[in-house]
Parts: sequence; C-alpha cells; structure tokens
Amino acid sequence: MKVACFDVHDFKLQSDESHPTPFEVQLSVAFTHELGTALQVAGFYDGNGIWVVRFCPTLEGRWIGVVASDDAKLNAFADLVVDCVPQKNARVHGRVRVDDNAPHRFCFEDGTVCVPLGFEWDWMTAYHQVHDGDAEGDNPRFADAVDLLCESGFNYVMANLYAHYYHRTEINEKTKPYLYQYPKHYLFEGTNDDPDHTRLNVQFFQIFDRAVAALHQRGVILHVMIQVQNKKVNWPEWFSSEDDLFWQYVIARYQAYGNVIWDISKETYNLLNRTGSHDYALSRIALIQKVDGYNNLITAHDSERESWGKETTVDAVCDFISDQVKFGGTADGWALASAYKLNREAIRRWRNVSKPYLNMEYGYEVGNPPLAAPIPKMTVSGEVMLLWTWALYVGGAYANYYYCNTSWDIVRFDPVPESWARFRYLTDFLSMMDFNRLVPDNDYVQHGMCSVESGKQYFVFLPEGGQTQIDLSAVAPDTVLTATWMDIWTGERVDCEVVDLKFTSDLKNPLAQLDAPCVVFLR
Repeated sequence: MKVACFDVHDFKLQSDESHPTPFEVQLSVAFTHELGTALQVAGFYDGNGIWVVRFCPTLEGRWIGVVASDDAKLNAFADLVVDCVPQKNARVHGRVRVDDNAPHRFCFEDGTVCVPLGFEWDWMTAYHQVHDGDAEGDNPRFADAVDLLCESGFNYVMANLYAHYYHRTEINEKTKPYLYQYPKHYLFEGTNDDPDHTRLNVQFFQIFDRAVAALHQRGVILHVMIQVQNKKVNWPEWFSSEDDLFWQYVIARYQAYGNVIWDISKETYNLLNRTGSHDYALSRIALIQKVDGYNNLITAHDSERESWGKETTVDAVCDFISDQVKFGGTADGWALASAYKLNREAIRRWRNVSKPYLNMEYGYEVGNPPLAAPIPKMTVSGEVMLLWTWALYVGGAYANYYYCNTSWDIVRFDPVPESWARFRYLTDFLSMMDFNRLVPDNDYVQHGMCSVESGKQYFVFLPEGGQTQIDLSAVAPDTVLTATWMDIWTGERVDCEVVDLKFTSDLKNPLAQLDAPCVVFLR
C-alpha cells in the first residue's frame, strides 16, 4: 500500500464476533518505520462489524503495523504494510508543532513556518451536513466555502465538533434560510433529548470525516472544540465510562489527520464555573495525551475568565494558549485605543509565557446584511477588526477572525464582506517575512508598533498612518535596506530604500493616503 507522507489511509478490519457494545472493543496497531520510528495508533468501530485503523505515515519509507485486539478475529489480522512516498500536495506539511527554535511560534512537521489566520465557524458541522454535496440557496457547497476562505487568506478554522442550539439568533423570515441549529445528525445514537451515550452515531462521524478531509486537502488547520457547554448539547456525565468512551473515540478517529488541533471546550471557564475546579479539564487533557499517538497540539479555549497575561493551571499543561481577550467601549477613539491594548496584551503574553498565544475572539464584525443579534460594544466594522488583527500579529500573537454572519448558528457566505480581500493582503504581506524570528518590541519605533529580528528584519504597524522613526543602529552602516510599505485598506504597496541607518532613522511614508493605517517591512 503506497501512501503519501502526511496523508491518511484507513485500514478496515472486519469481525463477525458478537459484542454488546462494539465501541468498547480494544484495537490498536503498533506501526514501526524501517529506521526505527514507532507510532501506536488506536482503532475505532465504524459500524457493520468493521473496525478502522486510520494511519498517517510521517516519514518516507516502509512502515509495518502489528495488530493487537481483545477481539480474536481482529487480533488475527496479518501485519499492515505501508510504503510512504513523497507528498505532492504543496498545501500539506504535516502537523502543526511549536517551533523548537522559537517557543512562541508555530511551524509544520516538515519544518515549514506556520502563520495561522483563523476563521470562527462554530456551526461548521451542521453546515457541512447540509452542503456536503450540491449548493442550496445562497450558500455554497462546503468545499466551495472552504475554497472561499482560502482565497481570502484564512488557513485555520475554529469549529465545535457538535453544537445543538443557541438562543441568541432571532428566528424570522430573514434568518430562517441560514439557520443551522439542530443539526441533522447527532453525536450519539438516539436524539439530543434522549441519547444513548453508550453508542456513538457512526453516521455522524462518517459525514464529519469528509469535512476534515476536505480541510486537510486544502492545507486548512481544524481547531476542533470537542465540547461546548452553552449550546444545549446533552453530554455524558463527567468522569463516567460513557464520557471516557466518547473522548477516546473522537481522538482515535481523528488523531491521524495532520491538520487537527484539539481544544477540550469552547470557553473552558464554564467547566471551572460549574464545579469550582479544573479537575475535569485536566483529566480530559490527560486522556487526549494518552490516546493520541501523534501528539497533536492541545489547547483549552479561555480556561479562566480575564486570565490575561498569565498562564493558568490548565494553560500550563497545554501546548499553546487560546483566549478571548477584547476591550470594549463607545467613546471617541476607543477602537484605536483597543488596538493598542490588544497589542500590549499580546506583548505581555510573550513576556510572561513561553508559548504561542492565539486570541480567538477579540471582536465581532457585523454582517451585511446583519442577521445575528449584535453583541453590545464589541460588534464592529470590518475596518476596526482589521486594525485589531494587525495589532495582534505585530505584537507576537495570532488571530482568529469572527464574522457575525458565519460564526454562530446562522451562516450566510453571500455577500462576501469587503474585509476578506483585506485579510488576503495581510496574509500575503506576512508571507514576506521570516515570521518566526520576529520578536515584538515597540521601543524600536518613535510611535506605532514593531516586531524585529534586530539587524535583519523589522515589521512596523502604524495604525494612525503617517510616518515614524526607527532604531536601525544594529544594521551595518553600509547596508541598503529595502522597505515595503502597504496601505492595509487598499493593499497599495510601494518599495523604497532606507540608507540612513542610525538610532533615529526616518521611515517616510510614500503611500497615496498618508493618514491611512499602514504597515512597513524592512529587510
């Protein structure tokens, strides 16, 4: 069997043994590469007497897998053999890892730098169940929707594994065609009102497989929130055998996909509020670490409310921090002031915690036409969202964009907001940099925000436009620096040279609109 490196292959093993609860059958395969690398991969039940071992080879060459199961028929299967060949899909680079040489940054398994630009799509599962095939109404097929996100510069989707209902959306003739609450298929056999937590709904997961695969083929990271506490889902009792069964099944089924990141729950602070303890969150992280043979990254979204600038007990055992930090207001100039606050918070995270930091809900762009009920003080224009997003990246953080018409139980992709083209400008601009080598330090500029690799590259954001002075004293005096300026609204770019290298070098703005927010990259 030939499989491309970082692709996924399903080995289907069949048994006619009778099992009252086939989901409890133990199945694993120990895969060993010809050079000695080993992976222990758990299998899962897929219905009709079929168990699946989903394998992703991480090195080119031959892999041999030895089956172990408490089902005699499964245990008797011959060794599973995979010949791993080179990956030809330029979008697939393996798993997201924390960069060993830059602990605040991400990279891919093959060493490629990873700069996530997130897109919140809470009800992705329900949308996919409707639009997996042909388009319906104003909304595109699922694959076309993902392509639209990619074209707009997004490479990271945040979604709930399952969300049932949310009370905020008003149901009327305007919103009804775009409502995706009450998905067609539920996680467990039975219904959300009357579930059988001892039996997973295989059909749900077979459909979800196609969504994960579509994202994987396009190089889109899936930040999957395994639970959500405020979307009316009837979960198993915490710490019960049914609860463990559910978590083990999800991890076993999706661990092989290199684009998957685990998040134990959207707004994890709800777990803390319910019991006054982090015990459940910590137990779920430990369970993931035990089952996942590929060590996909783990995080816990917003483990404590307003835990800004620190590492919580839960954060400490996660691979990176994902919080929702936002600064509301209504006074004149508050949007610009919030950009500076978000930047300062990102730098504080960098200073206090040596882990990547992803701000997952820093504001909510209002839809056009507005379909979902606005969130007071935090539903803003696309221009403000973009301002805040740039402030996060230059501050050393990563951002996850929230658009009100696609992020709740209401999803409408048409019309595409103007801001999405501007996010493409952002992605393309960041790709010019050796991003993982940059360190946020606003002291390099007279005003504005800055990240630097001193003496080599400088990334400056001027949220008020204009020009500034920068410290280039670390650059050899006879060096000629190239500066690329960009207007973040229009995407206009101008290249020029900086030759007067000193502690107070002038950065003179050459753009058409001098007062428009702009960025400049020197190298």
